[in-house]
Amino acid sequence: MTSSLLTYMMTIESLAGKSARVRSADIAEALGVARASVCKALDRLTDGGYALRCPEGVCLTEKGRRVTEIYAPARMMVEEALSERLGVPAARAERESVAVLGVLSEDTVVRIARMREGGKERN
Repeated sequence: MTSSLLTYMMTIESLAGKSARVRSADIAEALGVARASVCKALDRLTDGGYALRCPEGVCLTEKGRRVTEIYAPARMMVEEALSERLGVPAARAERESVAVLGVLSEDTVVRIARMREGGKERN
């Protein structure tokens, strides 16, 4: 999962929690990117089976929601470590946590998420 696509999926998930309808314009505004960039990302997300375009707007598929559920706890842990332990400004910590997770394997992300929930990860 690339950090770019992960960012789009997490943004869609976040916006869906605030409104019944998520439009590409809403995504562009939330991320500070051009609508053309959103359209390209949505093409990749729909091709991968992570999102759907419908008359009501954009929504994540079950596959897309599973990804955000897997990555969300790990993102919180990395974001907290960056901001609280390293003093990185909150907005930057939010962006960089997704970038970091985008280069990790899903297995590693799951291990980070478990660690955040109080489990220990060692093999």
